[in-house]
Amino acid sequence: MHRIAIEAAQLSSWLEETGRDSQWLDEMLAIEAAYGARCDILLVPEARQRELMALRLRLTRFEIELIELESHDSAKEALFCVREDGMSLEEVATEGRYPYRRANFLLEDLPPNAQQKYLSVSQGALLEPMPHSDGFELCRVIKKVEPRLEDPTVKLRIDQRLLNQYFSDLTTKYTYPRLTIPVSAE
Repeated sequence: MHRIAIEAAQLSSWLEETGRDSQWLDEMLAIEAAYGARCDILLVPEARQRELMALRLRLTRFEIELIELESHDSAKEALFCVREDGMSLEEVATEGRYPYRRANFLLEDLPPNAQQKYLSVSQGALLEPMPHSDGFELCRVIKKVEPRLEDPTVKLRIDQRLLNQYFSDLTTKYTYPRLTIPVSAE
């Protein structure tokens, strides 16, 4: 009731509006309770820690700053200003009136071809200008943070992987593919 934002007094009218009855609701609650019980068995600290170790690189968090530039030449010039003149990316963006932003993400959120670029740089390093949309981006890695179970995003991704693996294994074990071959009418 909390999830669908209704009060107890509204329950019968909500069931009627959705074309369901109290028996259906009782069945759904039983299924949800069984799912919750299974989650409690699967999502234990030891399993989470094992999964965290296996996914350590993929779940590394990056904090970056970047500016968007209109051409490769302007990106190279901005890179020169940062490396040789000691300007910050934000100063270059302000001076050149380029869009500037900060972002943070997990490595696995990037396309596979971009992941290696981020893994190979250290904190504070600039990446070479990268094509983006109709221009280029110049990016500096502010932080690389090892994944921790205290990070809600990391914990959620690990939990989802553990559950997906468990239910995928069950599906493989208890379902059988059925292929039908069309028979011609001749």
